[in-house]
Amino acid sequence: MKVVKVMAFREVYKLFVDAWMLYRKYSARKVTDAECEEMINEVDILRKHYQSEFAEDLLVCVLREISKSQRGEK
Repeated sequence: MKVVKVMAFREVYKLFVDAWMLYRKYSARKVTDAECEEMINEVDILRKHYQSEFAEDLLVCVLREISKSQRGEK
């Protein structure tokens, strides 16, 4: 059986701030291969820190949006 972690409001707030900082750092410009690796490492650190399905879902959405901005999509 999968254990679902329920996050407190303060922890959810911190997750949104971390996700926003990640988005802001990588979405507004072209990212090099080295920066892409750095971004993936940052996401992995955040995923391990928050250890929740909600955090994983939010981080995947942020990565998807960054990917779109890198390809020039809206």
